[in-house]
Amino acid sequence: MITAGSESVVSPASTSKAHSGFTLIELLIVVVVIVLLAGLLLPSLVGAKMAAKRINCVNNQRQLASVWVMYAGDNSDRLVANGMANPPTQLTRFWVQGVFINAAESTNETFILDPSYALFAQYLQTTKVYVCPSDSIMVKVNGQNFPRLRSYSLNAYMGWEGPWDDRLASNYKMFRKHSEIAAAAMPGGAFLFQDVNENSICWPYFGVRMDRDIFFNFPSSLHNRGGVLSFADGHVERHRWHDPRTIAAYSPDYHQHYDPSDQNMDLAWMRERTVR
Repeated sequence: MITAGSESVVSPASTSKAHSGFTLIELLIVVVVIVLLAGLLLPSLVGAKMAAKRINCVNNQRQLASVWVMYAGDNSDRLVANGMANPPTQLTRFWVQGVFINAAESTNETFILDPSYALFAQYLQTTKVYVCPSDSIMVKVNGQNFPRLRSYSLNAYMGWEGPWDDRLASNYKMFRKHSEIAAAAMPGGAFLFQDVNENSICWPYFGVRMDRDIFFNFPSSLHNRGGVLSFADGHVERHRWHDPRTIAAYSPDYHQHYDPSDQNMDLAWMRERTVR
């Protein structure tokens, strides 16, 4: 500032300096704009993340379905064994093993990656393919949390070996060979693997009650109220469930595998694609 007599003159440099910063109001406006933009972009980002997880789940099941076909091709058209063994055994191998009411079995890689227990192990040597990215369940074993290693189960009527689970209807076709499925001519297709509700998954097989409106296993609804299924013809799809009882999937005891749901259209949809 230069003083000339009684008058003071402000230099241009001082004027520029005084106006170089933001006022409080301007800062508030910037903050509001950023918040509004974040609010507009957040749903898109969340949607993109969910879509990416769904695509990953679809790819997982596409690999499992491909291995399922390869196994039949390598074994004279015979389907890979599916069933129940508690505890897991090397005497009767299934595609994978483990019953998840026993927490330790849901985190044990042996029952997925060891060929002496799991028939798919000779084709797949990674647990990542077996886990849906939306399934974030952790299981406590010996006081420590571990990620569960399987999110998918195989249709019980596909390749069952050993004693039948008599909670499921037995007066339906049990597919033993790959060629039998095409001959059955199921209009909606025959599902293989299903993304299972994180609380309901248990045995290597996915049970569907063919005779009554009862959930044996609940399907997953983590993909925008839907789940992912693979089919014997090779295609994989995400199916959106419609009944709130399917989406909420409440059970007082999931491992009883007995949850009535009268006139549930989602159960009817699954039955049409389970067995003929």
